[in-house]
Amino acid sequence: MEIIEYTSEMQKQITHCYNNLTANVPHCYPVNDDELGKVLMCSAYETEDKKLLQSQKTFVARAGTNVHGFIQVGIGPCEKLNKNNMGVIRFFVYQPGERQVAQALLEKAENHLNAHTPNQIIAFPQDYRYRFYHFKYAYLSVALGQIQALLGYNGYERKLGEVFLAWKNYTVIPTEPTLKVELSVNWEPSRGERPNCTVQAFRDGIEIGICQSISGGEFSDSSNAQDWFHTKWLGITDEFQGQGLGRHLLQQTLQKMRDIGYRHAAISTDWENYRAFLFYSNFGYTVSDWTYGLLKIQP
Repeated sequence: MEIIEYTSEMQKQITHCYNNLTANVPHCYPVNDDELGKVLMCSAYETEDKKLLQSQKTFVARAGTNVHGFIQVGIGPCEKLNKNNMGVIRFFVYQPGERQVAQALLEKAENHLNAHTPNQIIAFPQDYRYRFYHFKYAYLSVALGQIQALLGYNGYERKLGEVFLAWKNYTVIPTEPTLKVELSVNWEPSRGERPNCTVQAFRDGIEIGICQSISGGEFSDSSNAQDWFHTKWLGITDEFQGQGLGRHLLQQTLQKMRDIGYRHAAISTDWENYRAFLFYSNFGYTVSDWTYGLLKIQP
């Protein structure tokens, strides 16, 4: 087994490794060689927020032509932690049972990061999520238990989190809120087969609530992703909370999305936002995944 830097000649084997080891991660679908290859070869790349990851390297554990795991790292800011110069583990995966190989990969990556003097390393931050990994806002999924375990053993601690909830084959009957509002429904093109949707609530011409949902096709080209949508934001102005408006907006969103062919709904919230978690888990959604960003403070 050797630990080497990624080159394009490994593209097919590393894609097979990624697809095989993420098969049980919720909302992860197979990717093709070109899509994964693009993110592995870039020395700096753009995210939705135009952040750049500098000094990027991908290290691969390989025996012959078989890839047993890989780790992609670099230097960049982390918005959630309000840090401008952190070591970043963008992605890391290895075959369960090959702990020594994984340890060697991690140490190789940390040595590269330490050469650029970051005093903290964040693993799987939202800022640098692969577009095709999970849904928006995901960190490291608990389905990749071998990764969480190894990082924890090496001094990484859970610092950030997002809980995901899903509702397969949902049905909904919208009810009217006690508060009288005017609704606006806006459809936006997506990368997928069906559009994204924004439902807004207005009172006296002023927006007081919004529900934004995006197609599963934004994250994956797989046909299995096209029936899903992810509600990425549900917000109500403070003075109008507690009057059923959030429920109304979410019900309207679910109904509108089902009318155009969506069948499965997902939503997520910060791991410490118990108010939203309580609402979603009693609305019809059930927990599908817990994801975590793990932080290591260098001695």
